[in-house]
Amino acid sequence: MTEVVERVRQLPGLLAGMLPHAADIQNLSNAELTEMVAVLGRTLAVLQRSAAFAAAVVDERSARELGSESLARRAGVKSGAELVQKLTGSSLGDARKAVRVGVMLESAQAVAPVSDTDASPGQRSISVLRCVGGDWSAPIAVAVRNGWLSAECGDRLATGLGAPRDDASTPAFRAAVLRLIEDCWDGELTPEAAERAAKATRACLDREWAAENAKRLHEQRSLKRTVRRDGMVKYDLLVDPLTDAQIWTPIFRHLSPRLGGPRFLTDEERTRAAELEQDSRTNDQLLADTFTAFLIAGVTTSGTFGKYAPTVNIAVTTGELKKAITADQARQHAASKEGSPPAAPDPPPDGIAWLEGKPQPITGAQLITALCDGSVAGVLLDDTGQALDATKAERTFSTRQRRAMALRDGGCLMPTCTMPPEATEAHHINPWSESEANRKTETRDGILLCKADHLNLHNHGGRIQRRGTTYWLIWPGQEPVRLHPKHGLIDQLRTQGDIA
Repeated sequence: MTEVVERVRQLPGLLAGMLPHAADIQNLSNAELTEMVAVLGRTLAVLQRSAAFAAAVVDERSARELGSESLARRAGVKSGAELVQKLTGSSLGDARKAVRVGVMLESAQAVAPVSDTDASPGQRSISVLRCVGGDWSAPIAVAVRNGWLSAECGDRLATGLGAPRDDASTPAFRAAVLRLIEDCWDGELTPEAAERAAKATRACLDREWAAENAKRLHEQRSLKRTVRRDGMVKYDLLVDPLTDAQIWTPIFRHLSPRLGGPRFLTDEERTRAAELEQDSRTNDQLLADTFTAFLIAGVTTSGTFGKYAPTVNIAVTTGELKKAITADQARQHAASKEGSPPAAPDPPPDGIAWLEGKPQPITGAQLITALCDGSVAGVLLDDTGQALDATKAERTFSTRQRRAMALRDGGCLMPTCTMPPEATEAHHINPWSESEANRKTETRDGILLCKADHLNLHNHGGRIQRRGTTYWLIWPGQEPVRLHPKHGLIDQLRTQGDIA
């Protein structure tokens, strides 16, 4: 074993013996604490540089061209970065960064060699970096090697700026690198700020890159919707910087006093700020409510959707609606008596209602509030789950009837089908053509089926039979199968014993 490896093996024990324990740190003065953190940071930077240099060598010896002699392959992984990850326990991203920084340090050694006997690099100096040979990124490499830039900051500068497209651009990139390094020193830029500055500089130096980058960012836009097990719904929205400015600017201005906005306000703004400060919602809740309010207002007033403007359907029984109205009146009465002694009787129980396709109910208070909005349609059901006043003497089901069926069935009624209401078709359980008595269209004699199940039923002689408030699937020669609606309203009625 060589001497250098033996020295490195001793490092953990030496450091452990020298470093303070938690109790020691708690007893430090503020000045001592800040000095210790700074010294530990410099020590960590020295270790990171050595580790990065070693990571670069590991990557070199793991080249695919080496075949069976590849260090990574012999260790059972695909690349040098993966081997570094395995050896250090870091993330793959950190391992790749270590390799990049190590390659950078190798280039610094190539253009400005130092040895163990060389003196300290001395004070940081742009004049020294200006005289460094090598490519456009060499000054960054030497600054990191000399400890004039952190490895993280140097990596962010190099990756943020990126290599020039051609040799003709190299002098401009080299000058930009020196300017960015000076900005890091003068402004004590964080690595994140250094990367932003580097990307802005790249856009100024390379307009073609700027256009390509803007297009690339725009093409990454996406919206993902995930329904959690508890019924909450998560939206993961990814937008480009322009769209973000269009969304975030009005929200930030609206909530500015709570989000760290300007302190010097007009009288109207001070009033608004005071109201926001008294609001019991958290900032995250305020942001969510404001964002959805803006979105809903745009949907309902912009005219973008035309006659297909989306409508939220809410089902409620007559009994639950009465409870909701009674509870709402009680709340209004209590609010009008604010400041007076509290009323002795307990408040009346609130009702519940059901959103189309959702297994969780909403409160009566939410129902009353939502019904004030033109984008919400309430469907009133009797205590068997059937829609009131939803019959017509026409062959096809109306929009109102389909809405009622969607709220009752919750989607395709076939036992194993998971198609939501919007992906279903209305099926007459009593064929129109079989009898004059069937020539009426009632919600109680219609169910929702997805296209595949609907065709399968018609093509293979299947029937749906209604028995009171329940529906049964009848296949020739088989036992009837009860069809269970997938809407929470029906579960509510069954739980209450109102239906079987």
